[in-house]
Amino acid sequence: MEFFLTVYQAKQILYSRIRKLLFLLLQSAWTNNIKRVVIKNFDEFLQLKREKNITFCKKLPTLGAEFAWNYYDNQTETHIDILFGARLPSDTGSWLAWGVNPNQSPQMVGTRALIGIRQPNGTLALGTYNITADTKLGCKLQPSRIDVTVVSKHTEYVSSLDYFAITATLILPPEYNISRLNHVWQVGYDSDEMQPKKHRANLPNVDSTETINLKNQETTCCIGKHRRHLRTVHGILNILGWGTFLPIGVIIARYYRVYPNKFAWWFHFHVSCQIIGYTLGSIGWIIGLGLGRASKHYSFQTHRLLAIFIFTFTTLQMLALRLKPKRKDEYRKFWDMYHHFLGYALLALISVNIFEGIAILKPHQLVWKWAYIGLLGILAIVTLGFETYSWCKFISEKKKKASPPPPSAN
Repeated sequence: MEFFLTVYQAKQILYSRIRKLLFLLLQSAWTNNIKRVVIKNFDEFLQLKREKNITFCKKLPTLGAEFAWNYYDNQTETHIDILFGARLPSDTGSWLAWGVNPNQSPQMVGTRALIGIRQPNGTLALGTYNITADTKLGCKLQPSRIDVTVVSKHTEYVSSLDYFAITATLILPPEYNISRLNHVWQVGYDSDEMQPKKHRANLPNVDSTETINLKNQETTCCIGKHRRHLRTVHGILNILGWGTFLPIGVIIARYYRVYPNKFAWWFHFHVSCQIIGYTLGSIGWIIGLGLGRASKHYSFQTHRLLAIFIFTFTTLQMLALRLKPKRKDEYRKFWDMYHHFLGYALLALISVNIFEGIAILKPHQLVWKWAYIGLLGILAIVTLGFETYSWCKFISEKKKKASPPPPSAN
């Protein structure tokens, strides 16, 4: 028997290692393929840069975009030659945009943009556009005159690489400072002749702004990068607070209060976990409100409303530390029912909202998703173990009570 168990275990180990090896090979092949595509795109961009005799260049932090430029600064006006490119599918209707914003911070609203569009007949068109708050509200975006003089402009598409590029020479008015130039870029996948349709509201699209010093290539302000750091902190705090410590506190209360394991200090551990979880979750929630306010033109309503609901009713739960009725009160049992039901409902809602938040993090949501699934799996295994032990103990004690007592010896 031991021999067969050993053989079975060896097969399981072998199959497990084969699966891991296949997964690593597929992952390596996929990663190498992506790297080759990115390298080819950047090589194409560098080739275009050399052809246009442009000096400076950099890879932009989002949407796989690249930007290159020359500048000619004198006392009266500033000329810049720009080259902007990104990988886009060959479908007609896709569009590519780059622009400058004279406001204090880099943002979409207020941008003077160049937008290149692939027409239904396959030809390329390039126009100038003013991006206003009305555009964010869904109003049609039509070509219009801008306060930046466009001396020349051109688009080209490399079909073998699905690479779209815009080149132009601009004369900037005095209010544009090239030592601190706010520039914005974007890609879209649908248009109607010269009217670009709304782009996706994924975070890389939201973060496609920065402030750059054209003289030394330094990025003096990258709001998108700052937001990405805050989102990471927001996610970690909420997963630890709402998604970890609160469930652990509930597990302690359920399985160590009376049955199956009576532990004298259960309440102290329960309250400690709830306070830590509530504190971390509340800090994460406040950061989330700040992030929502910073990108007010892009809102994730479901995630936001669920977060407000969770914070409100979790705060109500925490007030039980001081406001709960005494054990001798007649309505204490009804309060217990309400407290337990609301607690379990909040745990379910917290899991839903964490997944809702993770879904926003495209294209980096897979790491977060599987990490949280792993955490839920651990909590589920612990809960299942305690629940199984509780029922086994309950059934065993019930059998002992049901069995007749042994006859007494006379």
